[in-house]
Amino acid sequence: MNQLLLWRDKFIIHFFLKDVLEPNIKGPIIDTQNGNEIIFTLSADSKEEVDDWATTVEAAGGTIVSEPEAFGPGYYGFVFADPDGHKFNVFYM
Repeated sequence: MNQLLLWRDKFIIHFFLKDVLEPNIKGPIIDTQNGNEIIFTLSADSKEEVDDWATTVEAAGGTIVSEPEAFGPGYYGFVFADPDGHKFNVFYM
């Protein structure tokens, strides 16, 4: 099992390898390289925390889709994908 623990108020996300997950779900796994089924947004308390998340995600095997940057007044964040292509936002607002 490939696991990335993201602690935010005791919130944990598990990333399972396809060969582990597929036998345990009752349906096909979407091709996340060619589509998106959902995107999660995770809140950060500062720009520095956003940057720390980016470093942690990359070290854990995630792919940075959009580097940390300002998205208009008061918004700073980035987008990443887990090893299976599921996408997440991390934003400081």
